[in-house]
Amino acid sequence: MSPGNRLTQPRLLQAMYGARRRAGLVTDRLVERVTRLRHDSIAGLPPADCDFFAVLDGRTLHVHAVLPAGVEPADRAELFFVREGQTLRCPATLRPEGDRLAVAAVARLGADADEVPLDKGTWSVGLAVAAGAEGERHFSLRVDEAADRDGPTVANPPHPVSGWLYRPGRGGNGLAQLTVTGARARAEVVKLATGRVDARIRARFVGVRPQDAPVVVFTPRGGGTDVIVPVEPAGEQFEFVVPLAELVPDQPGEEVIWEAWVRTSATRMVRLGRFLHDLTDPRTVLRVSRAVLPLHGDQFVGYRPYYTAAGNLAVACLRFTRFTGTPS
Repeated sequence: MSPGNRLTQPRLLQAMYGARRRAGLVTDRLVERVTRLRHDSIAGLPPADCDFFAVLDGRTLHVHAVLPAGVEPADRAELFFVREGQTLRCPATLRPEGDRLAVAAVARLGADADEVPLDKGTWSVGLAVAAGAEGERHFSLRVDEAADRDGPTVANPPHPVSGWLYRPGRGGNGLAQLTVTGARARAEVVKLATGRVDARIRARFVGVRPQDAPVVVFTPRGGGTDVIVPVEPAGEQFEFVVPLAELVPDQPGEEVIWEAWVRTSATRMVRLGRFLHDLTDPRTVLRVSRAVLPLHGDQFVGYRPYYTAAGNLAVACLRFTRFTGTPS
């Protein structure tokens, strides 16, 4: 169905969100599609000075703006998102700030019932305020250039569940925009579990649908034969035992490092690792201790899973002929 057809069927749109409202999870105006505003009409609205426009934790948009001088008092406000004839809304709060009105909003982004479900693409962002039964007044959001950022966290991390990316920015007209992109196809590590005799990895697919006979593939750095581990996903999640006996090198004292992948179909491979976080370099934070596990007889393996700078999972395996303590 084209956007034009969708907008001419308000009853269909009401049905899409009716279940949420009946469940009491959102108000009637938390998510509303209207046709009053167009994406290109935002530039013609009077601008509000926006001094904070950021998505924190990958899923929560925070906005603070001051309305132009002379705007009459209002008793309600909303943040709205406009793209290709669609307008989605969420509540905002009003408070006096000197002789002007300030508006603050916290919008959860995503597909859950209490989140604003923005589709992929670039959305213009603005404010609507009203008093009593009076009509709404609409404002664009004028934002400054984002300052350069340096530190242990990235400015725009992915959504921690869906992997989608919500990137706040500034259009060519200096007005606020939010660009939404889908998740990169990956397998996200949920848990690295090491017991007394084996090691397990639990993970889930992100941005991967469907899967066709998926397998985990360990590829040795420097070349060699891959080690294949079949998995049976339960929904989006899967778990497997790390095949230490196949990953450990033949010679005592020798170490091999394996890159971890998941082959989701005959023609597609995705990385296995930790990607849904806000860390600049996960190697310095997501650290895993080396474990020593038995193989057979007096044979042991030093098992050391770790994450690369890109978040990819790698596994180092070192063979021992006798256990004399944790290897250095």
